[in-house]
Amino acid sequence: MTRLLLSIAASIPLLTSVATAQWSENFDTYAANSQVVGQGNWEEWGPGAGAFVSSTQSRSLANSIEIAGATDLVHQYSGHTTGKWIYRAWQYIPSSLTGSTYFILLNTYAYPVGPYNWSVQVEFSIANGLRGNFGTPTVGHNVVPLVTNAWAEINVLIDLDQNWIQFYYNGVLLDEPNLPDHPALGGGYSWTGGVFGAGGGALNIGAVDLYANTATAVYYDDLSLQQAQFEVIGTGCAGAMAPPAFTVILPAVAGQTYVEQIDNLPLNAMIHIFGFGNQTSLLGPLPLELSPFGAPGCNLRVSPDSTIFLLGSQNSATFAMSLPAGLQGLKFYVQAAALDPTANTLGLTVSAMAAVWIQ
Repeated sequence: MTRLLLSIAASIPLLTSVATAQWSENFDTYAANSQVVGQGNWEEWGPGAGAFVSSTQSRSLANSIEIAGATDLVHQYSGHTTGKWIYRAWQYIPSSLTGSTYFILLNTYAYPVGPYNWSVQVEFSIANGLRGNFGTPTVGHNVVPLVTNAWAEINVLIDLDQNWIQFYYNGVLLDEPNLPDHPALGGGYSWTGGVFGAGGGALNIGAVDLYANTATAVYYDDLSLQQAQFEVIGTGCAGAMAPPAFTVILPAVAGQTYVEQIDNLPLNAMIHIFGFGNQTSLLGPLPLELSPFGAPGCNLRVSPDSTIFLLGSQNSATFAMSLPAGLQGLKFYVQAAALDPTANTLGLTVSAMAAVWIQ
């Protein structure tokens, strides 16, 4: 493993992360049915474009925010000009949705006269599924079906040091095939290149915009903007126990030892999957649904560049790896496959994928 990391070290520039501001919002401190504009630094993009706190749906009790009709709800950020960041949001779309609703991130937001510049613009509709304008004039990625009547996770991985962004919906990367991959980070597009490939953006996270576009109600909960270190993406599959799950014991720091604990191992045995990619593998494109191999509902999400069999105890195992100096900013992916002969004919359950940044 050390040789694998050293072999690519020369091609990875040294990265630093100096911004430290963290932010989260779950709408639970506001009164249900209250106008959120004027609370928690939320604002409206024009008169009458606010939104109401709702208890109709919630991922974390007891409230969410309802985005409907004339809503064009904005929250600004400052100080996010370098480093690696995760923007996470949970979204609930009723199957009765009519119209198209949007999740948007701007790198420049200067209300009311501008300038404005968009880095993320994703449309959600029952008719069209999920479509993102990611760095090209037209939508080139495969349209992803919506998750309805359940909470779905939006993960936006933003690397301002390398001017790169990756948008995940429900664990699936929306990658534009007409754009070249980043040599180290893989699929995605330029943050400053913006939507439609218009360019002119800034290395800055300026604002989120939850835009209803006259559509019926969609709900958001548990939004956050955090520095990227270890991020779980997607879902796993369960068997005799819940899906395998990661806990970081020692974070990934160049020149030090990285340590994970993996739980929910019925037989105290697992395969640890390590890779530098999450789009393709020798078995085909990722994520790879494992039904043909005897594990319905399970997905391989990480390119298995290295696999290690681990034994543990008390339904847990530990993975440790020495990280050479000089690899700050490198990202890798991990996934766990637990031995569980009761789960399916393949005899495995798998975890969600985790993206790990070396600090």
